[in-house]
Amino acid sequence: MIPVRKNDVVLGKPLPYSLYDQNNKLLMKAGVVVQTQNQLDVLSERGLYRDRVAANMARMNVRAGQDAEPKTSPEKEGILLDLEEIRMQVGDVLQLQAAGEDGQRHAVKLLGYARGRSVMVTPPMVDGAYAIVKQDAAFVVRFFSGKSVYAFPAHVLKMSNTPFPYLHLSYPKKVRGMRVRRAQRAGVKLITSVTDMYGALYAGTMLDISKGGTLLAAKAAIGSVGDQILLKFRLQFDDIDQFVHVRAAIRSAQRNPDADGESLAFIHGLEFVEVQESDRLTLSAFTYQKLIEASEAA
Repeated sequence: MIPVRKNDVVLGKPLPYSLYDQNNKLLMKAGVVVQTQNQLDVLSERGLYRDRVAANMARMNVRAGQDAEPKTSPEKEGILLDLEEIRMQVGDVLQLQAAGEDGQRHAVKLLGYARGRSVMVTPPMVDGAYAIVKQDAAFVVRFFSGKSVYAFPAHVLKMSNTPFPYLHLSYPKKVRGMRVRRAQRAGVKLITSVTDMYGALYAGTMLDISKGGTLLAAKAAIGSVGDQILLKFRLQFDDIDQFVHVRAAIRSAQRNPDADGESLAFIHGLEFVEVQESDRLTLSAFTYQKLIEASEAA
């Protein structure tokens, strides 16, 4: 297999050869047109390769007019994939949004899927208990994987209560994926209690959040690069109201040139090192929701 660089793929023109990922799995057949940069970005996440022998045959097919149909139309961004191509893992956080522009959003966990039959997820939580979801209720399912956000429509096939509550959602024919061009950070403003490695207490404000860390502003420097600190902050979203505890490592610390008052005089780049098991799902759900909202606004 021969590696293919992104700049070797010309947008808007038929591929002269089929593209494969690093596991030799076919991504796009020769003759298919890559329409947008988002398509190319999503494809390249799994590595791009071509077969040396098949390349010449693909060129002949293109010249003969045997072009394959593109997966997406020119006016639509993103790429259409089969769900199994994304390689989701059991326990991944998904967001269910009820049909309609103002539909409520809920964080759920992936329990598994049976190809072509159903996607199994935990039910939404309401007031600390599993909600009763009616059959045929319609949702938009969204989730992050790698540097892309994915979405597909689904409806409830069945809610089961044995041996525990879970939902069977309809299996998507295709999933639309879009590369998130901006950094995978979403703006927040969370008041945070900070305990440094010597036990001293500080007040801070989280200014953004990602899957792996946060940008924390404080009145003074909390520690040096490499120090570990404890964070405690309150997350309120959907029907969740919970205090979360996180151990984080300081990866950068400097004066804040954009400080709006003394309380934000220093900024610290933090990496999440350890999250209590009871807080992990809540933190993941909040982060993914904010990232999805940021990607929708971009």
